[in-house]
Amino acid sequence: MSEEPRERRMWLLNWKEFRGAIEDTDLAILSIGVNEAHGPHLPLGADFIIPEWIAEQLAEDLNALIAPPIRYGVVTGLSGYWGSLSISEGTLESLVYDALKGLSDNGFEKVIILNGHGGSGQVNAIENAMKKAWRELGIRSAAISWWVLSSELTTQFFGGSGGHAGVDETAMIMAVDRALVRGHMEDGEIYKVRKGSSPTPLPGSILAYDDRFISKIPSPEQAKEFANRVLQIIGEEIEKILDGWENQEFLP
Repeated sequence: MSEEPRERRMWLLNWKEFRGAIEDTDLAILSIGVNEAHGPHLPLGADFIIPEWIAEQLAEDLNALIAPPIRYGVVTGLSGYWGSLSISEGTLESLVYDALKGLSDNGFEKVIILNGHGGSGQVNAIENAMKKAWRELGIRSAAISWWVLSSELTTQFFGGSGGHAGVDETAMIMAVDRALVRGHMEDGEIYKVRKGSSPTPLPGSILAYDDRFISKIPSPEQAKEFANRVLQIIGEEIEKILDGWENQEFLP
């Protein structure tokens, strides 16, 4: 009879269970997202709901523990919409660095960061924190932006591109909980981002980045299949990174 899967979420372990768990792994997963508008059909927390779900799906196979998530980040263009919450780039950088330090202090040597928000301020803050943590703590980390890594899959699977609150993000939320997708992508909410035009705030909470944008709600069956293939892509990428780290001899 097979054993029950181990609890991977750190905050649900007591300290003795945690101490025992880290004897078997030096890998942690840290998910980061923001609370911001995602059209009239998706929840405000889409950017952290998705990476947290991905972490829970992959942790067992990666033999990783899941760190408490960071649900605040840098919101800029969508800051004018109700429910959008933001912290400064410097605050996020410090928060991510301190989280990495805390994980390092507890014996973790490697951290996979699952980031759910693509704003430049968000990405810069995370990458700066990772570089500082490597220089000062020697902790190895990798940031994964799931929608970028799976952009070719989105094109192949849906016949076009995703975007902010687009078909790819909608499919992932539907895979997590179909009840979280309500309504549809209203045409008046879709704004096509163009080089040379920078409105603030953005005049739409659904963002298309090219003419191939797919403005449809996928079926639950499509969503599930798409999400499973996204998990496969991310899992394979993480395994490549971990294998690469193992095969290299870094400076002490």
